[in-house]
Amino acid sequence: MDAIPGGTMQGIVGENREIRHREVVEPGVRPPCGSGTQRRALRPMPPLMYSSPPALTELRSLLPPYEAAELLVDTYFDRVHWFMLIFQQDNFRQNWPHLYRTRLDRASEDCNGLGFLSTFLMVIAIGAHYAGPYRQGLLARHNVQPETLKQSILKAVKSSLLDIISVGSLEVVQTCILLGTYYLFHGSPRLAWPVCGCGLRVAQSLNLHRKVDKDHATLSLTPIERSQNETRKRCWWAIYEIETFCSMSYGYPHSIKDADCDVEPLNPSAKLRNAPSPVSFDEPLRCETTLLSYKYYMSKLSVLTKAVLTELYGIGPGLVNNNGASGESGSSLPAVVMKVASLDARLRNWRADIPPKLRWETLASTRVSYSSQEEFDRDIGASGVRFDSHIYHLQSLALKLAYENAMILTHRPLLSYRLVTKVDEKLDDMSRLETIQENPFLRSMRACHDAGMSLSELVNSPILDLVSETYAAAFVSIHTFTAGVALGILGSVEPLTPQAQEAKVGLHRLMAIQVKLTSRSLLATQGLDILQRLTRLVLDKELSMMLDISKPIRWPERHSGVDADLNAIQTGTLSPKQSSSGQRTRRLAHDAAGSVLQTDRQLSVSVPQDTQEAEARIDMPEPNSVGNISHLQYVEDASVSEALYDFDQVLSSYVNSSWADPDPLATDTSHDRTLHDEGVSMLEQTWIWGPDTLPFHG
Repeated sequence: MDAIPGGTMQGIVGENREIRHREVVEPGVRPPCGSGTQRRALRPMPPLMYSSPPALTELRSLLPPYEAAELLVDTYFDRVHWFMLIFQQDNFRQNWPHLYRTRLDRASEDCNGLGFLSTFLMVIAIGAHYAGPYRQGLLARHNVQPETLKQSILKAVKSSLLDIISVGSLEVVQTCILLGTYYLFHGSPRLAWPVCGCGLRVAQSLNLHRKVDKDHATLSLTPIERSQNETRKRCWWAIYEIETFCSMSYGYPHSIKDADCDVEPLNPSAKLRNAPSPVSFDEPLRCETTLLSYKYYMSKLSVLTKAVLTELYGIGPGLVNNNGASGESGSSLPAVVMKVASLDARLRNWRADIPPKLRWETLASTRVSYSSQEEFDRDIGASGVRFDSHIYHLQSLALKLAYENAMILTHRPLLSYRLVTKVDEKLDDMSRLETIQENPFLRSMRACHDAGMSLSELVNSPILDLVSETYAAAFVSIHTFTAGVALGILGSVEPLTPQAQEAKVGLHRLMAIQVKLTSRSLLATQGLDILQRLTRLVLDKELSMMLDISKPIRWPERHSGVDADLNAIQTGTLSPKQSSSGQRTRRLAHDAAGSVLQTDRQLSVSVPQDTQEAEARIDMPEPNSVGNISHLQYVEDASVSEALYDFDQVLSSYVNSSWADPDPLATDTSHDRTLHDEGVSMLEQTWIWGPDTLPFHG
């Protein structure tokens, strides 16, 4: 089917033109309209027959002057398209002008269906959000106020959403993606989730999760058919990424079952004639890096992240046992250790596959394409080598953020446990060395620490001054917020240690990143507030330890891989405090004594070695790779549980302040509702730090 009603392929163009300004439509040429689907799929309804006339009339009334619309379309493709990539840009640019044809032109009226109209309006609404001062001045010449236009479109599309969904076309999926991600990246995840869910259901009804034709190879398709197939795949993988992102960021359930999907990955060389499409993510990608390669690697990472959510957190459509863990052995801590090691290795291998053009380590020290936001704002309809370089820089940053966040998500479950020895057992130097090397909990703590510190180093990159002007601003904010929380908690677990001092430096840098994003991202403003509160908590705990001269400062033996405080844990003297939060109640950590594993248990784990060489491949842990550490026991880490409890209090204070009415005499309560929604969304964003989110591992 065509990506856009009326879409046609005017020949194969160079792959890097996908993100750049497109040629003007030839006057008088009207490509065929309509959106067909594969067999067994729900056929979209004819737009004019089933579209609600009032909805069409209302949405058409919102169309701005043609010149203003052209500028907003350019802004969308300059600022947003590189991150979303749900369109064949050629088709979109060729077809949106048909919306401005006279109604007497019955030939073009079919292109004015509700599906495409709503998609176009969402494109210009998002473009209006990212129009800088220079472009706002140009829009003012046409009596267009970007914020007013954006709010009018969002309100109208939201109120007409059921009419739009009833059309059941590919454009409806695109509309849901655009509306849902706008809500998602601008502080309203509870609105984003159902909207994107509607897009998922329509996508499944169109069989976007299936191959178009299993009986024919991709190369046997005509150029137009290949273009249509790639657009279908773009929409499906966009939906898949949104589902995964919402699950990862807010703990929402994942609704896609991978076993039901056989759609191929995106083809980075789809614009090249006779370029084969990758059959699956299991085979290596052997094509030249293009601006479309980013979406291939992000989709592959989303599949890995979904595996983390399913196998470690029990979030997904798969079977879940009574304890909330996925799979038969989900409640076994040794099994979880094995899963963490395996997923860690898969993530590191994914990073090793990233080509140099998209590898942050390669581009971090390169010069940015634009020296300022103003220069970027004036480059309308950007194209050429300069713009391509800018997009590669942004895409490498997004991949870096997503990878480090996935590492924190993977290792978070093991932070709640620690390694201990029997009280009456003495270890020789060799045994102690083996303990350090085989300690998976220590490795997970280091992995989270390293991921947070790595993201904190982004503060010195000039690209951050430009990313705030793009759709990825909230994406950066959410991931750096997660890293900040990780460093804050790790820094408060053991104050005054060298690791804690380093974590504070990293936390300071991450707050500086949030500051750079506050002009465009509401989530950055919220995240900065919570990170500042968390920093005060870290410093208060450090100050208390400094002033308590009655107790000598003794660093826990966690840094040597062994904790000899088993007696204290068994007697419950290190149990965390009970939560009394009124706004939020998390189930506290399980009783420490009940989580002590049997001393005769052998844990077999092969932990991947950390390496800075991106090209190094890491083998998966073998089930029979024995590391005999039967002299060790595993208990819940009470100090981490206490740190999580303290962080709970930080969140409670934030939510309480969000509910406060700044002006009790004010008659406009919209501000209060906004604060309430913001507080709830930020609370949900910290879900992985709640002890109740982890399955019981006993």
